[in-house]
Amino acid sequence: MACFITPLIIGVVLTIIRKLWRGAEKFRLDILLYLMLGGALVLAAEHVWHGEVVPWPPFLTAMQSPEDILVIISEMTRVGGTMTIAVTGAWLLLLGFTRKLQVKITPPKQLVTTLGTKGA
Repeated sequence: MACFITPLIIGVVLTIIRKLWRGAEKFRLDILLYLMLGGALVLAAEHVWHGEVVPWPPFLTAMQSPEDILVIISEMTRVGGTMTIAVTGAWLLLLGFTRKLQVKITPPKQLVTTLGTKGA
């Protein structure tokens, strides 16, 4: 129903952080941003496809009355929160793996000698 709202909100917050914080490139927030927004977009499309999201208010078919807001919030926290935590965990693993890979790939520094220089 509304599980796509949680990663969508996190994606918007990450967009703002990425624009304001200069160190975002170091932590590859762009990858997390694309994962969150892409996942939210695919989930929203899937919900529209199955008729759970409609183009008229209140937009969510599960929310027929104002009392149903608790159901929406519950799904956003349980399902959407779990998906957001899982995607963030996958991003952290990817970030750690690439950093370890960069350490292994960096070539050793070459030794500089003065044995073959002219004028010595």
